Amino acid sequence: MSNAALIAETVLGQDLTIEECELLTHITGQHSLSKGDVLFNEGSTDEILYIVVSGKLEVLQVISGDNALSIATLKRGALIGELSFIDGLAHSMRLISKTDVEVLTIKKSDFEALVEQQPLLTFHVMRAILRYSHKLQQQMNNKYLEMHRLVQNQYTATY
Repeated sequence: MSNAALIAETVLGQDLTIEECELLTHITGQHSLSKGDVLFNEGSTDEILYIVVSGKLEVLQVISGDNALSIATLKRGALIGELSFIDGLAHSMRLISKTDVEVLTIKKSDFEALVEQQPLLTFHVMRAILRYSHKLQQQMNNKYLEMHRLVQNQYTATY
């Protein structure tokens, strides 16, 4: 399957035409990880947008040293590192491959070179990233509310 077709099947590709996916392939790299490999660590910076095309990655919040809390599992189609890609800040989580993983990569500097040449494409990519981030925010809010209800119910039942 071509990289354009792979991009088209991801969250990013939902907002893009196949022609725009083809244009993105000119700045897209590919990276393979074996089971147990670290994609990036909390505190690292790379300004790369990762797109999972196969396999599973575990998102870990490092508590201390080797102690980490599993936050989520990312599968085919997921975007990774979108906030670091946009704002250049350090990653806030550690990502480890649970299986063999293939990701497509887009470097921020390469993407920024498209802004003047392909403004509509860059708008569509940024809109897709924003939608994805909004969806993640909604999921976190729902988990927080669920946890809050559980704690509140437990507290109410105790007193």
